[in-house]
Amino acid sequence: MSVRTLTCAAALVFVAGCLSERGGKSSATKPQVAAAAAAAKAPSGPPAMRAAATPGSSLCEQASLKLAPGSVVAQIDGVDVKLEDLGDQLAQAENKALRQYCGEVARVREAALDSFVQQKVLTAAAEKAGKPINEYVQGRLDAAVPTPSDADIEAFYNTRKSPDAPPLEAVKDQVIQAINAEKSEQVFTEMLAELKATATVEKRLPDVRPPALELAAAHSPWIGSSDAKVQVVEFSDFECPYCSRAADTLKQLKDKYADKPVQFVFRHFPLSFHPNARPAAEYAQCAHEQEKFWPLHDAIFAAQRELSTDKLKELAGQVGLDTAKLDECLARVGQIIETDMKVAGEAGVGGTPSFYINGQTFEGNPTVAGLSEAIDAELARAKG
Repeated sequence: MSVRTLTCAAALVFVAGCLSERGGKSSATKPQVAAAAAAAKAPSGPPAMRAAATPGSSLCEQASLKLAPGSVVAQIDGVDVKLEDLGDQLAQAENKALRQYCGEVARVREAALDSFVQQKVLTAAAEKAGKPINEYVQGRLDAAVPTPSDADIEAFYNTRKSPDAPPLEAVKDQVIQAINAEKSEQVFTEMLAELKATATVEKRLPDVRPPALELAAAHSPWIGSSDAKVQVVEFSDFECPYCSRAADTLKQLKDKYADKPVQFVFRHFPLSFHPNARPAAEYAQCAHEQEKFWPLHDAIFAAQRELSTDKLKELAGQVGLDTAKLDECLARVGQIIETDMKVAGEAGVGGTPSFYINGQTFEGNPTVAGLSEAIDAELARAKG
């Protein structure tokens, strides 16, 4: 069975993330003050990644069909209707459509080139081994993907099942396929990286991606290089089970890239149907002011199924937060959460976890292998 078939099988039981309700609102906020007041108390934010792009400087922006200011777009009873009469929402909608167009063009070109390179390196490796390409790939996968044990199957099911998933015995075969899919994807990605490293590949596609979004803020918790070439921004919800899985993935990535110029940034996107996500976000952001965001981040995800207010207070005490400072912060931190959610909406976040790498939407599978491939590509791009 191919990697693609195995991956599709996983969708029978599991979903990719927590999706935002259309038009959904966050839970009620605490009394708020200006975000600047809270930001002033927080540790310094992520170092700037890049200078702002000059308007019109990217190939994407040059493809825009924007109308000149003052353009007459219609006449009504002989009276001119000008572009400005249509309101600011038109400009916002055009910018969104342009980003989607440029991003999709860049994606399909990159995918086509990657597919061609993949076929070439796999064919060369298979010929060297004296085997047909499918037999060579399947042999590598079979050798590296062992049959999962009953304990592995049960653990995988319990940590990844969707809320309405049927009992394990009813979907055991699909769970095994999902386990194999995840492991096979990792092995396949690592095999391709190994083979590509032995070939000389010089990509010359023009960069038509939309201008990078500046997504890190002064109040954003971050970890990693202070002189990063690659910035990974995650929008997350503390009550989303898929965000908990992503947190485990990011732990591995932080270790993997500890000595590389890579930076990981966290931003909040509590979903309206997760009643405990908003309070958890506020506690975590207040922990950031006391430079204990990551310990509380980990503790909250570990206790994800019991995030009552009392539990959050207990976790805050366990990581050593000053109670008086915490209470003062909780009275005003709501504005920061609102700011993160507003930025998420403007960036097109539709669910959690959502990742952006160097200001571009990450569309792949948010596994260690999938994110590593994208991070490595950006590191290579930075080297020129």
